[in-house]
Amino acid sequence: MTTDQLLPSHDLQPQRQAELLQPCVLASINLALTLKQLHWNLRGSKFQSVHEFLDLVIEHARGTADELAERIVTIGVAARGQPPAVAALTMPRVPDDFVTDTQAVELASDLLGKAIEIMRDAQETLGDIDAISEDLVISAIKTFEKQLWMLRSHLL
Repeated sequence: MTTDQLLPSHDLQPQRQAELLQPCVLASINLALTLKQLHWNLRGSKFQSVHEFLDLVIEHARGTADELAERIVTIGVAARGQPPAVAALTMPRVPDDFVTDTQAVELASDLLGKAIEIMRDAQETLGDIDAISEDLVISAIKTFEKQLWMLRSHLL
């Protein structure tokens, strides 16, 4: 079976879709890995609630990366997710050190905001190409935005 046989008969512009979805995959992988760094090293009176909440965001980020990468493969393009590709993406950095619970929430908020920005950029164009890919990205954005709201609520 060739790649052409995997695709529906109408043209979904698979290369263009992959170009739009790939940064979303990489942002999700980066988000999961970087939030785990914060999760391990945070300290403070809100430790438990922030620690546990970061696990929920990490789980969603991992699932999002998997779902979007599988969409790329479904349309007939190889997905990328190895360390050099993830490292090449411009995302906020976090320290390799202990952080307070407030610092962790601020840093996690910055990371989530950047991931949402990357996904929103892709979503706009995907809407003109393929509703299924767009829907997957919209679903990820919806959950990430809710998680961002909940994280920021810790800062009040």
